[in-house]
Amino acid sequence: MLAHDWHTQLNTEQLAAYLRYQFIYLNEAAVDWDDRAHTIKRPVWDGGKDNFGVRHSSVWAKAARAVSSVAANPGMWVYSHFSPAAEVTLAGGLDKMPTMRPAMLYGGSSQKLYARYCEDLPRAISLKANVAGHTIQSRYKSTNVFKFSKEDQTLYVLCDEGYVSATPFFRHAWAALANSDSAIERYLWRAALDYEANQPAYDEVIKNEDTAWWVTDELRAAVRLIRDHWRTYNG
Repeated sequence: MLAHDWHTQLNTEQLAAYLRYQFIYLNEAAVDWDDRAHTIKRPVWDGGKDNFGVRHSSVWAKAARAVSSVAANPGMWVYSHFSPAAEVTLAGGLDKMPTMRPAMLYGGSSQKLYARYCEDLPRAISLKANVAGHTIQSRYKSTNVFKFSKEDQTLYVLCDEGYVSATPFFRHAWAALANSDSAIERYLWRAALDYEANQPAYDEVIKNEDTAWWVTDELRAAVRLIRDHWRTYNG
């Protein structure tokens, strides 16, 4: 079993690094934690002197304190700031969202955004599941005319990111259901990142529905790798 409270094992430095990764991943779509987006030093965010000699404190440490002060799930805390509710709240009546900054993770609206995200996410997951199932099954039917092999048809359908409306999490789940190794591998890591960060909400939906097949053994193994990385992180 994967524990919801695994993050309580992280020290302050590890929690700050985890929050940093999640923010940059969501803001810049950089998946690999060895990507330059994650490894480059950013003094304004990370602390230290910038190119003008100005010294900054770490915004991630401040975000970690905000998360710890309310015993929040850190993954869901960051995701909440990129949620539809955040688009309304953080825009503050502007015509468009302001540039995302890490300081928003400990702003005056942070706790409210987090609470709303936690409340809304299970319903959103159920909706995404329904949309994914409908569009995947519809695409299977519409591609029968091509006389693909079952394996080729599955890969074609699940990798169709134009017609099929499904997150990597649900593409991976459907790939596992169809025993499509190529599609399983293609979407595994992004699916694991999503589930790892939002596990409490996913597990709430899975508990109430016949959806245990969503969480595969491959997914659990990938989540363990992610969490082991942060548990052993030492800068």
